[in-house]
Amino acid sequence: MGLASLMLSLAACENGDQKFSDYEGGTSVYFAEQYPVRTLILGYDEGGLNDMDNQHKCQIISTMGGSYNGGDIKVNVTVDENLCDKLYFEDGVTPVKPMPQSYYSLSTNTLDYGGSFMGRVNVQFTDEFFADPAALTASYVIPLRMTEQVGANRILAGTPFVEGSTPVRTDVSAWKVLPQDYVLYCVKYINPYHAYWLRRGKDFIKENGTTKTNIRHKENVEKDEVYATMTKSLNSVTCPVEVKLSDGTIHKCELLLTFSDDKKCTISSNTQGVTATGNGEYKDKAEIKAWGNKDRDGLYLNYTVDFGSVQVATEDTLVWQRRGSGVGTFSPVYKK
Repeated sequence: MGLASLMLSLAACENGDQKFSDYEGGTSVYFAEQYPVRTLILGYDEGGLNDMDNQHKCQIISTMGGSYNGGDIKVNVTVDENLCDKLYFEDGVTPVKPMPQSYYSLSTNTLDYGGSFMGRVNVQFTDEFFADPAALTASYVIPLRMTEQVGANRILAGTPFVEGSTPVRTDVSAWKVLPQDYVLYCVKYINPYHAYWLRRGKDFIKENGTTKTNIRHKENVEKDEVYATMTKSLNSVTCPVEVKLSDGTIHKCELLLTFSDDKKCTISSNTQGVTATGNGEYKDKAEIKAWGNKDRDGLYLNYTVDFGSVQVATEDTLVWQRRGSGVGTFSPVYKK
């Protein structure tokens, strides 16, 4: 009798297709976050999870609850730009704008769960999106709202304080239970040259006819200065230059690096009253075993900056450290 029970128990453990009953309250579909911020990371990323980004795509995902097994569920969604009405980013000044529909297309208006816990829609971005300077910051959202579903028990549409009323979804003061049937999916991007680097090099500082040399190079590359290049457009970045003289005077400017398809760049000044000229090149895996026992990308720059009373000629080697971007959320302000 004991052996039979053991065999029955083992058979049950081997049954990989075993399913469990749904939660007694039934299954629900919803968007897990109402205000996500997604940064498209173009170019190389060490995590290697940005293949869709480099195709100028992303996914908007809905989920479900109340089931152990996923579900054969289909949810229809619509683009509802009214969700952005009277809505502002955290500063209370910058309006949350619906992304112009010429900037993107949706692969479908039906989120098909296909037996899983998630429904997905692919978003394809157009060249117009990447040509807009506002796409570099949290400015535009793709506003989706669930309209109907098949295969679940309900859409989580929230519970208002006033029974029978239909308040604005984004007005949190009107809801006892916040609705989760919509998403304002904020998208921005960084270009392939936007990164944090480990910087070393030489500065030749000319002042009053005398030239002094400043060498920036730690024994260990990981101790070198952390230096940022920030996206200006799809093919350009900005980066800071700071020169400190012997008397403590500091001269600053911002450089503009404009890249061509061969990953070479021209350097100019992005600061009024300061001139700069030069060139550079981005090279994949050129810094052999640079840090972390891995080959790292390098950015090599040669440029001169004229501050007027001071001229500086610089040779820079930048060793890739990280991209410094990810997924986040924003907390909008609704103004009645």
